[in-house]
Amino acid sequence: MNAASGSAIAREMRVDADEIAERKAFLRLGEDDAASLRAVHAAIGAQGRHGFSDAFYAALRSRPALAALLRDDATVARLKAAHERYFRELTAGEYGTDYVARRLEVGVTHARIGLEPKWYVGAFREYLSGMVDTLWTHSGGRREQFVPAFDALLKVALFDLGLTLDTYIHADKRRIALRDRAIESSVNGVFIADAGQPCYPLIYVNPAFERVLGSTAGTIVGKPCICRDEVADGYAEIRRAIAHGTEGNTVLRLRRADGERRWIELFLAPVRSEAGAVTHFVGVLNDVTDRKDAEARLSHLANHDPLTGLPNRNLLHDRLAHAITRRGEGLNAVLFLDLDRFKLINDSYGHDVGDELLRAVAARLQHCLRAGDTVARLGGDEFVVLLEDLPSVDAAAAIAGKIASRLSVPVTVGERELPLAASVGIALHPRDGADPQTLLKHADTAMYRAKEAGRGGFCFFAGDMNAQALQRLTLENDLRRALDNGELEVFYQAQVALVDGRLTGAEALVRWRHPEKGLVPPAVFIPVAEETGLIVSLGEQVLRAACHQLATWQRQGLPRLTVAVNLSPRQFRQPDLVDRVAAILAETGADPGWLELEITESAAMQHAEETIRALRRLREMGVSLAIDDFGTGYSSLSYLKRFPIDKLKIDRSFVQGVPDNGDDAAIVQAIIAMARSLGLALLAEGVESAAQRDFLQAQGCAVAQGWLFGRAVPAAAFERDHLAGHGA
Repeated sequence: MNAASGSAIAREMRVDADEIAERKAFLRLGEDDAASLRAVHAAIGAQGRHGFSDAFYAALRSRPALAALLRDDATVARLKAAHERYFRELTAGEYGTDYVARRLEVGVTHARIGLEPKWYVGAFREYLSGMVDTLWTHSGGRREQFVPAFDALLKVALFDLGLTLDTYIHADKRRIALRDRAIESSVNGVFIADAGQPCYPLIYVNPAFERVLGSTAGTIVGKPCICRDEVADGYAEIRRAIAHGTEGNTVLRLRRADGERRWIELFLAPVRSEAGAVTHFVGVLNDVTDRKDAEARLSHLANHDPLTGLPNRNLLHDRLAHAITRRGEGLNAVLFLDLDRFKLINDSYGHDVGDELLRAVAARLQHCLRAGDTVARLGGDEFVVLLEDLPSVDAAAAIAGKIASRLSVPVTVGERELPLAASVGIALHPRDGADPQTLLKHADTAMYRAKEAGRGGFCFFAGDMNAQALQRLTLENDLRRALDNGELEVFYQAQVALVDGRLTGAEALVRWRHPEKGLVPPAVFIPVAEETGLIVSLGEQVLRAACHQLATWQRQGLPRLTVAVNLSPRQFRQPDLVDRVAAILAETGADPGWLELEITESAAMQHAEETIRALRRLREMGVSLAIDDFGTGYSSLSYLKRFPIDKLKIDRSFVQGVPDNGDDAAIVQAIIAMARSLGLALLAEGVESAAQRDFLQAQGCAVAQGWLFGRAVPAAAFERDHLAGHGA
């Protein structure tokens, strides 16, 4: 053994000369005792009797726990020799600092190899019992010589035993101190929470915990454990671990004291008492924000095109599969796009120019789509657009046409203006396929058909839809041209008093006089106008034309005549509607009191509070207000009372069934009764027979319009049929 290392242990344990003297004094271990033991030591040495090891080790090896430390004869022989030296020193009579250092080193060694103190105490007992006979023999059986010698040996043994037990305690302290230093030095945040209190307050946090969460121990200790933060993402796993007293781990998104949000990986484990009850939880946390950010970047790279930032093939397949799974009543459409002559541009101007062109195409495609649509780049000059929950095939055609039109505009890259066009193939789900692979394949096939048809256009995979799409696209283009060229006309249908047939007003109805097709029915072009948003400008044209006509009739001195103009739902939702109406009235010089604006029941209820505000402003201008097609939507009577309206128009679908259809008759009677109770005027639409007229009049409806009183006709014909002889 190395006495120097024992001396270091002595210094660490603060067992110096003064401490040694104090211990000896307390045991009354003096020089007389040392001298007595030296005499025993000399006698034993002379007789060769210091071999208690054999019997001693036989006793030790009979104990299973100790036998594990005495694995073989070589180990036993080595330990016997060390033990012999140890025993010899007990009676050597030198018990100063060197002796103490060697004893402390033995104790530390025993503690390190796991020899429990109970076996150490037992060994001393074995030794002392064995020494009784030796000392008795040495004393010659004389009690006055035996007792002092044995007392001296007992003092030295207890002196040794005290040193040894102190080394065990010191070893425990060193282990605890090392553990504490390791925890305090750890780069991982460590905390201990008290499981005996409802909020699991923190009773310890290490410096790394403070750094991770940006708080000091003084502001954290005593506060509820972060493992009880039920609003944090990922808490469910920790909650299960706490409930079952098991280990758990999760990743939480926590807010530091400075407000910064960080990703924290948390490991939690229960700490149990000797009885097995969970008394505490120990947690280890790491700031994994950098890792999560890296994972997010890798995930983005795995699912997005690095050039354009668009979803790539992987993400497209995932979204397409989800769209197929959650499809409702609408259609899903896959549009496969390929740029025409892109290879020529790439080869002529280089890849840098080609890349800029692709980025420009990506931006244009995104501006063509709705919020929930997906545009992806498969690679090269191939793009795919996923349209979900479309109301009709026409809607897919409209967006495809919009894309083809937008991509037909040249792109400026640097100082070069590059021609651009794209061919688009369309596959519809479920008609053209039930899985992503099939839909993409069919859209690709349709795209090549579009190229063969002349490039720069689109084509459906199902051939019969191409004619429909072409017809619809042609209709849209013609309607745009009609709005620009003044092809839309306003016809007027008479509204008459049922009691005497007197003219009370007229409804302005739009008609389209196509230069090649003649009059196009409203049922054909109005849905296209609503779907494309053209209904706003169309409605404004009708309103302006009706107001011009009103002003003309006013100047002619005609009796007061109310002209009703229908506002489409989209037109009514325009934020500047009231200002536009006021501007048109001012522009045309029409009397607001001659104008009646109609909105549908459904449009009025979409944003009821906003509707009330808009209607009040219109009413303040002197404009009359009516609810059109009443009975076909869903009205709240509480709101209907608050709407500042003048009239309800009974929808033609109910009028057509009276008087024979009992249900229709009952509905009409209810509407008439409700209007009467609310103090509103009534008008029935679509009256085509005398029986209908008589029924309505009998129920209390005063005004009607329909073919029975005249069809909608141009202004000149209306003047001839209904206003002749009424001028000034």
